[in-house]
Amino acid sequence: MNLLINVRNSLLKTARSFTYAFKGIYLVIRFENNTRIHLFASIIALLLGVLVKLSAIEWALILMQIGLVWAAEIFNTALEKLVDLVSPGFNPKAGAVKDIAAGAVLVISIMALAVGVLVFGNKLNMLIKF
Repeated sequence: MNLLINVRNSLLKTARSFTYAFKGIYLVIRFENNTRIHLFASIIALLLGVLVKLSAIEWALILMQIGLVWAAEIFNTALEKLVDLVSPGFNPKAGAVKDIAAGAVLVISIMALAVGVLVFGNKLNMLIKF
């Protein structure tokens, strides 16, 4: 009987954790302007992938890049919220922390764009010639 109660409690905790995680993703999409750009770019990449019939490896590369950009943006947003909480007034060090985190998102986004150009470039070139 204790085992069933422990399993049930564990499943409830896990379900709650997923609920909190989805709420966090919703909050980032709802209130952060840059995530709307990432959402638009993600949708375009997915639709383009279907259009040009990406291979499994190409899909893996594109999905990995989308996931990396989203994870970086979510971490950046969380860090910005934390910095705002602990340093609500102007503080150059707090600003530097936020700028560095934003820089990480920029680096990952540029790399994702480079991967996208490599994956889609040749396929789009062949599609245009057709």
